[in-house]
Amino acid sequence: MNTTIANMPTSMMTPSPSPDELIIQQRGRRKIPVTFSPDIDSIKQNNQETPTKSSSSILNKSSIVLRSTPRKRLLLNDPLELSSPDKYKISSPNCKKFRTEFAVELPEDNCILSALKALSPDQLIGVIGQIVIDHPEIEKEIRSHFPIADLKPLEERIYYLRRNIYKALPSSRLISKTDSTAYNRVSTHVLAFKKCVVDQGRRLVDSNQWSVVMDYVFMAWKHVRNTPVWDNPPHNAARRQCFKSLSALCMTALKHMKESLDLNKLENYKSQLKLLVDDSEDIESCLEFLNYN
Repeated sequence: MNTTIANMPTSMMTPSPSPDELIIQQRGRRKIPVTFSPDIDSIKQNNQETPTKSSSSILNKSSIVLRSTPRKRLLLNDPLELSSPDKYKISSPNCKKFRTEFAVELPEDNCILSALKALSPDQLIGVIGQIVIDHPEIEKEIRSHFPIADLKPLEERIYYLRRNIYKALPSSRLISKTDSTAYNRVSTHVLAFKKCVVDQGRRLVDSNQWSVVMDYVFMAWKHVRNTPVWDNPPHNAARRQCFKSLSALCMTALKHMKESLDLNKLENYKSQLKLLVDDSEDIESCLEFLNYN
């Protein structure tokens, strides 16, 4: 029997493994840990072969040497500087400049009349007032050469603002120029016109030139009358305020002029005021004042 076994081929003695056994052999022999856990070895092997992103980032961060900036190192080395941070601030000049007014010395070859053109009205008043205070004897001479106030610049300003009102109105013939929509387009110009009329009149009253105030009333009244009359009565408030302000100016001037009015001037003012009654009833008080006197 032994001789029979010895004569048999080795392939018949060891049968060929099955496909499952081949796969198991290719995987290698499994190592069983002391504490049995089938997943520990696989996790360790995976960590050694392909490190995760988090572990690689931790390694990279640990390899970087953090260094403090020079400014931080300075603050840490010198703790006294923390209590006085203003030491390192660069001092800058103060932006606020105090206004100091000094008398300008004009060169001798410069004409003083040319230099006066560069001054504002308030500066001219200050110069003349100071000269009168220093030399009271020349006040009478200045009064003798005192001119009548020129109303032409004031009228030009009023005319310019009145023209702006009409320029802002709709240009189409199919659209109303006195309704609420048209007023909303020009309301800003209407208010500017009213402010100019009132402010210029007050400035003339402060000058105490009453005949000039009366001339201004008649001049400004003409321009106010030529402003648009709006369909909505509340929109005519600025127009009424202008008439009321001019009437008050007229009354103030007449009260200061009542003793110096001659018969010719009195009749002239009456005839002109009668033409203004149709525009505003406020002017009637001025007529009554002239008739009473």
